[in-house]
Amino acid sequence: MDSINILDFEINSCLGDLENTLNEIEKGSVSTSFKTIEIENEVKQIPFFPLKDEVKQNQDDIYKVLKSLFLKIVKNIDENKRESTAIIIGTSLIDWHLVDAINNCAYEHKKTPYSSNKYSIDSYAKELSLEFGLNEFTMTINTACTSSANALLEAKNLINAEIVDSVIVVGLEIFSPVMSSGFYSMELISNTKVKPFDVNRDGLILGEAVSAIVLGKDESPWTLEGGFSNCNSQTITGVSQSGEECVEVMNEALKNCNLEAKDIRALKAHGTGSYSNDLSEINAISKVFDTSITFTALKPYIGHTIGASGVSELVLLMGAINRGFLPKTLNISESILKNYTPIKEPEECKSGIFMCNYFGFGGNNTSLIIKKELK
Repeated sequence: MDSINILDFEINSCLGDLENTLNEIEKGSVSTSFKTIEIENEVKQIPFFPLKDEVKQNQDDIYKVLKSLFLKIVKNIDENKRESTAIIIGTSLIDWHLVDAINNCAYEHKKTPYSSNKYSIDSYAKELSLEFGLNEFTMTINTACTSSANALLEAKNLINAEIVDSVIVVGLEIFSPVMSSGFYSMELISNTKVKPFDVNRDGLILGEAVSAIVLGKDESPWTLEGGFSNCNSQTITGVSQSGEECVEVMNEALKNCNLEAKDIRALKAHGTGSYSNDLSEINAISKVFDTSITFTALKPYIGHTIGASGVSELVLLMGAINRGFLPKTLNISESILKNYTPIKEPEECKSGIFMCNYFGFGGNNTSLIIKKELK
């Protein structure tokens, strides 16, 4: 499997742009806000990691925040290469008009006739490609928590197949009342903090993010070596607690990249903080890696950004390593599996091979492998 270079990356998270987000991560500083949702006619507040500047649930606001990100990314792409640069968006969002229709039909007291006004997520990519003079090829991938991770693998395939020369892969997640209500109804939302792999974990906290990674063949210290993705689920909303599905994905990712577990410098875990997902993942990690594996989880800093997490967490990991460290995992006291504890303090790290896990709903499980060489 031919590797593809990672040429550029940026994020807009609850902590700000990449530089500001990394500054806060180095301090170990986070803070949550709240969002209002409606469950069976009851209004409830849930903890949430929102973007610093509110993005309302309309086309103009979403396009504005995407355009702001593209202004930073596209300026670093040679003008002669923009026409051969495609866009792939990874997201769990659906058409806002469909969201309105669901809301209007779900509750008896607010039922109204629904008139379709379709505006798909891919429409944003079409507008962006036109405005910035990019290739007309666009794609949107929606596979829950693995959406933008799978988008990266698809982008790699497109470049290797010489369909385009480079791809801007976007992770997009904006607050969705429908999504948040679903997580709340399944009792997956934490009442306290995100505590990945901790014995006292009590759930996840959702977050917003808009992030981008540029893949291509120009020279770069960072490469996307490859990975593996499959859909193999014991249940629609989770994986088996033994983690066998996750074991398969990690092993196949290593095999596809001609690597062994001992070659991995560190692992970025999915680490949602939910009861069953964490148990499944850590059991899987223990079956693939020995106890010397260094691993961390990033969701305590920016929340679970669902479809954007593939790109967003990769961006944060690479940004931190460029600064010379692996971020510590916040809020971990006692691990659920003896001898497998995410790092509690930042660890010096400037290069190496890294695995990044994304294990989500519907049995969509993906492991990516990236590499940084010192040049």
